[in-house]
Amino acid sequence: MRLIFYIFLISQFLNFLGVYAEKVKEDLTGSNSVKWEKVEENKSKPFKKIIWKSYKNDEFYFGNQKQQQGSITNRTNSSKEERISESLKNLGSSITEIEPYLPLNNFLEKGNFQTSVRWKSSFEGGASGGTGQQIPSFIFDYGISDSSLITINFSEADDKLYNKINGQKVDYHWQNYAFSFKKKILNNNENSFVISIVPTLEYWRHASGSKDSKSIYNQKDSLESRDRFDNLIGSLSLPISKKLNENFTTLIVPGVIFLPEKLGSKGIGKNAYGNNFYIGSGIVLDIAKDVNLLASYTSPLGPGNNYFDKDLNYSRKPIYSIGLGWDVNSKIGIEGKITNSFGASPSTGLLTIPSDNKPLYSANISYKPHGEDTYLNPLNERDKLISNGGITVNNALIPRVGTSQINFNYDNKGNLFSSYGYSLSNIFKLELINIGSFNEVNISGNKNSNLYSTYLDDSNLNFRLGGKLLIFSPQKNDLYWMSLRSSVGRNNDTNQGYLFSEFINTFRVNNWLALNVSPKYFFSGVESFGGIGFSSYINLFDNLMLIPEINASFKNDSNMNSTLALRYSFTPEKSLDLYYSNAVGVQDIGQLLKDKDYRLGIKLNFLL
Repeated sequence: MRLIFYIFLISQFLNFLGVYAEKVKEDLTGSNSVKWEKVEENKSKPFKKIIWKSYKNDEFYFGNQKQQQGSITNRTNSSKEERISESLKNLGSSITEIEPYLPLNNFLEKGNFQTSVRWKSSFEGGASGGTGQQIPSFIFDYGISDSSLITINFSEADDKLYNKINGQKVDYHWQNYAFSFKKKILNNNENSFVISIVPTLEYWRHASGSKDSKSIYNQKDSLESRDRFDNLIGSLSLPISKKLNENFTTLIVPGVIFLPEKLGSKGIGKNAYGNNFYIGSGIVLDIAKDVNLLASYTSPLGPGNNYFDKDLNYSRKPIYSIGLGWDVNSKIGIEGKITNSFGASPSTGLLTIPSDNKPLYSANISYKPHGEDTYLNPLNERDKLISNGGITVNNALIPRVGTSQINFNYDNKGNLFSSYGYSLSNIFKLELINIGSFNEVNISGNKNSNLYSTYLDDSNLNFRLGGKLLIFSPQKNDLYWMSLRSSVGRNNDTNQGYLFSEFINTFRVNNWLALNVSPKYFFSGVESFGGIGFSSYINLFDNLMLIPEINASFKNDSNMNSTLALRYSFTPEKSLDLYYSNAVGVQDIGQLLKDKDYRLGIKLNFLL
């Protein structure tokens, strides 16, 4: 439940950032406004009428007049785009680090800030099962000046150790609050050679064991109990970068991290990581416009360690990462990586996943409120009516930047769901809250039993976090809408989660009909399978719409569910749906499963 509280705080914080950024823009516009004054015109004699003739009677010059004007216009537009692109570059790069312990010598402009959400996870759940062991983190960067940056970092992991210890599953918990200050100390513009210094101070709360498992820090007796420790830890790094050309930057980072080497009174000798010097290297390569390749390799030098195995033997392992970064526009940046670094802060980033050394995947998104957004033409009245999506099949549209999207759902079997999303950009919506429970689920088939007990049991409470990225849109002269949506989350009762993704396509056929095709994929430690959803929006009247939907899953016991909904729109931003469906529910996994019984439900939709 702590994660729900954090998500709520972040949603309010993002709203504040958006409002603050708009206020700053208005203030800047007002301060740079041009004041016009009337000037008395000087009367002058009119010019004599100019008579134009072709040069050497060659009409070619006149025939190409429009072409030349078009060329001049194109050159002017091109020059304008180059100036805009250059100004955006001057705003500072959204990539301020390759990894938390490998900071880059990039900074934000004075007064600018950005926020980031990062999700790191193993590919498998290990001893605890599920989709993987995750450690989400939330980062806030603020430019004190063009050569100094402060970073606030929060991260938390709450799971069981990846491997069993002495045949037993062991609980563990990490929570980090980190504060970093990055200051440029040398900048040789001629050689693009930059050196900075980055000290970090962190509060690290970590625990091991429970009433049913023995703490890994207890090596003297067999008492099953929970040990908790609160430590001040830190790090110091010296990023040294050299820009070899416009597209290629190399990085060397010597550094040191300060971690405890002994915890508690029941350890025999050193029972924790200890201090570590390290030397890291990395590259940033621009492989296409707004797309970067990021890679790194770091060697811990000791005297401490950064890894322990299932027998609690500590040692040192090299840490690697490789991935791609994409600046979707100057507001939104996305990164995807493969790494064996589990920690999410500068002082814990060198640590592998507790009890193993496994490759992990990392998905990151950054948001800069001051950046320029992608321009989209306004929606027409018909398309505004479908902006709130469907029931069990989503559409690809995204509300305009700064819009909050809220939905409430309830049916006669007791399913109850609500969601809150916020458009950080015209092309990206963050789904901050998607929470609810399935009730009186009646599904058949032996293979469904594990899904039921893990995600749909009687005490289930599923909460999820996700995002939706607009790729194509008729609002920017594409033929149709296309979006990619992904979400992650877990059932609070079983503490097991899953990943859900869909590739949504929406087609406007005519003034009264729109169609959706949405391939979907469900991935979990219990079972993984795909499916596809089809739906249409049929306008019966200006404010009344019929929405038929079908979902089919691709699995051995393939099943198909259907939904029929009637939508009444009070305004384009507020609508009410009445539906009849045999889908298990409206939230992610529920869309792909068929219930033996039909449900009568209601859904309220708001755009604010």
